[in-house]
Amino acid sequence: MGKKISVTNYTLRTLIDELGTECQNVITLIHQLQLPDLSDRQKAEILAEFLSGAIHLNVHCGEDFQTLIAEEMTKLSDDDEED
Repeated sequence: MGKKISVTNYTLRTLIDELGTECQNVITLIHQLQLPDLSDRQKAEILAEFLSGAIHLNVHCGEDFQTLIAEEMTKLSDDDEED
């Protein structure tokens, strides 16, 4: 992705990077499905990849990932909030 994700937990950073890559893949597949004149075989291949991406995203965003995000959020200060 290029730029470093600004979170302290290495595992969370890695998971966010991977999530970004998979989201880009899914967006590419959506664009492919929007192409005119796709054959049924092409549609089937795209949909199979799309299904795989959707399953990966579902697994990826599970409870462990959510817990890592919540833990990262507890480390943040409230300095930016105005009273």
